[in-house]
Amino acid sequence: MKDSKWWILCYDVRDPARLRKCARLVEGYGVRIQYSVFRCWMSKRVMARLRWELSELLTEEDSFFTIPLCSNCHGGIQELGCKNTPEWQKEPERFEIV
Repeated sequence: MKDSKWWILCYDVRDPARLRKCARLVEGYGVRIQYSVFRCWMSKRVMARLRWELSELLTEEDSFFTIPLCSNCHGGIQELGCKNTPEWQKEPERFEIV
């Protein structure tokens, strides 16, 4: 996925049932770094698919933000007290299913 990059996703979902569904959906795309904040390695096409799935789930009272990170931006991220969070790399490891 040569056009992929890091994205920060964050949300505020008002209804507990929608909140759980939203969290489960986004967990399939990335790694949780805080309760309602995720980091995801995605292409624009995958991001468009996620946004479509969320549009079917969320309502107008909910908020969902997608923030793309360029290579300079994610290179400058500093973390404090995040022992369980993996480091930000240029690109995550790829696995091949044989």
